[in-house]
Amino acid sequence: MSSAPLIRLKHVDVALEGTPVLHDIEWQLERGEHWGIVGANGSGKSTLLGLIAGTVWPAPGSGERRYDFGQGTETDAVAARSEIAFVSHELQDRYARLEWNFTALEVVLSGVYRTDVPRRRPATEQRNRALAVMRRLGVARLAERRFLELSRGEQRRVLIARAVAFGPKVLLLDEPASGLDAASRDELASMLTRVADECTIVATAHVAGDLPALVQRYLVVEAGRIVARETRSADAPGARPAFPVGAQRGEAPIDAGHAPDDALITLEHADVWLGARHVLRDVSWHLAPSQHWLVTGANGSGKSTFLRLLHGQLRPALGSEIRWPALGNPRNVWELRKRIAWLSPELQAGYRYPSTVRACVASGFESSIGQTRALTAREAARVDELIGALELSALAERPLRTLSYGQARRALVARALVNRPRVLLFDEPWEGLDAPMAELLNRTLATVVAAGTQLVCTSHLAAHREHFTHELSLDAGRVVSSRALTQS
Repeated sequence: MSSAPLIRLKHVDVALEGTPVLHDIEWQLERGEHWGIVGANGSGKSTLLGLIAGTVWPAPGSGERRYDFGQGTETDAVAARSEIAFVSHELQDRYARLEWNFTALEVVLSGVYRTDVPRRRPATEQRNRALAVMRRLGVARLAERRFLELSRGEQRRVLIARAVAFGPKVLLLDEPASGLDAASRDELASMLTRVADECTIVATAHVAGDLPALVQRYLVVEAGRIVARETRSADAPGARPAFPVGAQRGEAPIDAGHAPDDALITLEHADVWLGARHVLRDVSWHLAPSQHWLVTGANGSGKSTFLRLLHGQLRPALGSEIRWPALGNPRNVWELRKRIAWLSPELQAGYRYPSTVRACVASGFESSIGQTRALTAREAARVDELIGALELSALAERPLRTLSYGQARRALVARALVNRPRVLLFDEPWEGLDAPMAELLNRTLATVVAAGTQLVCTSHLAAHREHFTHELSLDAGRVVSSRALTQS
């Protein structure tokens, strides 16, 4: 076996659509030496993974990128991709954007085939190989489930199984713990411990404590530059705590109480099915004036489906009812969406229109993907106001697709707020945000609450509770707790 590094980067710069992103990158990856990359939103972490993966190219004349997977040193990144698997938010979002609703087994089979999607009926040997990977990595129970009906955490683990089925020498993971509750993080850690014996892992995170435990060395990236190389101590902090799920399954249904006549949203015994799967079960709930609800529960408990129901994207089953009394029960869903804004990882996945940040924010006036008309002077001033408030001024004319995940999230927050919505439905608001950007979001939420917008947000984090007056906990699609929160 060659003693040369698997991957070596020497004085490499990267520009995306003319914007410099990485500067003078020098680093190498040895066999079996698992690395982390730590940095804030927009620091260049994901672009650095793309450079390693061969999906992003060095700026002309800026240095060299070399690979050695046992057949000698080469600079051909296209050939190197056959030895590298890359699991990212963008890959996960691509399934949602293109509506690739294969079964989890079919997704893992595409890794066996080394194709984007499964293209043929698998031979028995291929099917058994995919199932063996899923069993070894603890996701075999998801094999027949549809990918788009899985929680974000379940999707992430299926995509890692797909990557392992690819048989790579290097596995790249972009913020693998982002958006996962404590139980899902434990499952991810167990999965990666098994994977570490098969390939070399490089993972990114906002802070070192969110890196997989098997990662002992990491780079610190700021403004596109490597500013430090660190070794994790044995007592490095682990994952952030999660909310308790709530009461145990099988308890008596929660009495949501009588819905007042001026309630903004009411649900009565709502059941929701996605395909053949019963996702929400007998949910009764209402949003009264001045209430702000935090919706908690484990990955897969039905939180995201609950928000989509409130937004009018899903309808409850026959015998159930959803109404918006204080909004006049709009018959036109587009009128409803001017009063109730929704933001989620799925919306971010689907927003792939070739748009600048400014045009993305402006598209919120019509709840469209891409700006569909010219703005009035008042509307343009509102866009400028939100761009400034969310610290997007320097990015306003940048294409949305060139931003980091966290930067794009801030642009979509501004988009959600342009109409000054009566209700803001926000699915995992803090997913993908580093600490300074999470604090900026908290200030923004405090401002919109003071202006009269009511919040219904999902989260599994123990932090960021100060905005909420009530908590609704879900488990397996059922309400297991509904209570007022005591403000400290």
